[in-house]
Amino acid sequence: MYELWAKVKEKEQAVWVWRVCEAKTKIIPVIQLGARTQEMAYSVVHELKSRLKVGSVPVFSSDGLKHYFYALTAHFREWVVVEGEKKLVWLMVSLFQYAQVIKQQRGYRLVGVEHRMLWGNVEEYRSRLKANGLSGNINTSFVERANLTIRQSVSKLTRRTWGPAQYTTELEDHLYWWLAYYHFAHPHESLRVTLPEPFLRKGKQRPRLYQKVTPAMAAGLVTRRWSVKELISYPLP
Repeated sequence: MYELWAKVKEKEQAVWVWRVCEAKTKIIPVIQLGARTQEMAYSVVHELKSRLKVGSVPVFSSDGLKHYFYALTAHFREWVVVEGEKKLVWLMVSLFQYAQVIKQQRGYRLVGVEHRMLWGNVEEYRSRLKANGLSGNINTSFVERANLTIRQSVSKLTRRTWGPAQYTTELEDHLYWWLAYYHFAHPHESLRVTLPEPFLRKGKQRPRLYQKVTPAMAAGLVTRRWSVKELISYPLP
């Protein structure tokens, strides 16, 4: 979970792009525009939980923004029968794990990184990550890398751009179009799969060794990479 700022001419203050990235498939299930407030953090986590499979409790990591802790701990609770209590008790779900990566900067230079476990056990956190094919380290590198991808792909988010968005709705439309393209049409380099046998191509082209995979393919939403034409012509309900 992370956020980046965006300049919009209609706003006196910067608008923040909030998003959630799933580390294994690179799916971005939530992206929202708003202020850097507790209310927005609740909105982001609420949408995320609505998109999760019932009973699913991921492990979470974020930057040091305190709003995430209150939003997550408010949403991932359940009524539990406790011995000695006459009524059900509202407690955190047992699988909930949450860590923060706090980076200390001096000017534009990174001078230190602190890994802080806010809820759960560090060893269990690491083992759950490793069980899903990840390194097991507490980090936000995947979602931070998505920062650069978004800024490179959405011109209105480019630093020192000549063409910032005029209105928040304009930027929001641009972001949702990019999100569809990112999920269904644009292959992610880290998701590529080695082919059982090299695929021979015509002429002097080198054999293809990998199959390109998009985040939607990795998540099992589609079986092949879509073209841009297919994406923009897909019938909406």
